[in-house]
Parts: sequence; structure tokens; C-alpha cells
Amino acid sequence: MLKSKYLVIPFIISLFVALSACSHTSPEFEIYEGKSLSIAVIGTSPLVKESQVKFNEISFDELLNNNLMSYDAVLIMKEHLNQASESQYADVYLNSGIPFFFLSAKAHIPFTSKDEKYSDFWGWSSGENYAAGVLISEEGDTLKSWGFGLYNDEKKEAHIQEMYSRIFKTVENSYNDKHKK
Repeated sequence: MLKSKYLVIPFIISLFVALSACSHTSPEFEIYEGKSLSIAVIGTSPLVKESQVKFNEISFDELLNNNLMSYDAVLIMKEHLNQASESQYADVYLNSGIPFFFLSAKAHIPFTSKDEKYSDFWGWSSGENYAAGVLISEEGDTLKSWGFGLYNDEKKEAHIQEMYSRIFKTVENSYNDKHKK
């Protein structure tokens, strides 16, 4: 009798642990369901769930030629952040009239300040933003900036795709704000 009592307690504990693990499900992330967006990308276009978001890969030369008005936003991917922080591009980010997003960068500072260069210090780490965005007001006197973290600070594909959905909502909202005036 005593022996079976000692077997029941571990069984109950194991059952409790197993049931509590099953009750933890992944969250259902909302995807962007807004208007069609055309987004320029410096780097490789991201994989996203939204079919109404179209990407066009561009070069830094195209960025300097300021032919960006056909786009709703620009994404600059991680592998191009060092070049993106070169001083000649700061004016583009601050004068284009469309939002720029820097992926795997915790802040916009090395991109909008001609005196700061991108380094590992500005890169993503757990507990920081995974992407930073900027948009200058039409009057040119106010810099709007955004930071986008990852769910639970975990770099998983589903969490990155959810972050893109929030970026797309931000792009649409900035478009709507611009056209309300």
C-alpha cells in the first residue's frame, strides 16, 4: 500500500506538468489587412503573409536618385545597415516624405545623424527593438520615429512576420495621416 502511494504522487505531478504545458498555445497574430502597399527594399525582400504588400528591391544609387515617390515605404535590411548609415544617405531619410525602416537596428540614430555610424551597439539584442522607423513631417520640422520589438523578445519567423504586419499598419497609418491634411 505504501509503495503505491509513492507511485501515485509522481504520476499526479507529471500529469499536472503535461497538462499545463499543453494549455500554453502560441498566440494568434493579426496580419495586415489594409490597402495594397508598394515597398522598396534594399536587400532581400522579406517573406510575409500579406499578399497585398508588394516589394521591389532597389539599390543605394536609386535611393540617392530620390525616385521613391512611387513607394509607400522603404525597408533597409540588416546586411545593408553599415552602408545605410553613411552620411550621404541621412538627407534622403530626412527629406523623402515616406517612412524608412531599418531591420535589426534598435534605433534610427545612426541613419539620421551624419555624425553617428552603425555598429554592433545599434544592432538588435533581446529586450531591444528589432526594427526602427522614421518619417519627417511634411513641414520638415518634426521627426516621427517608431520602434518595433519581437513577441517575447524571441527571434522566431512567426514573431518577425508579426512585426512586419505592424510595420505595414504603421505605413498605412502614416499614408492616411499625410492625406488627411
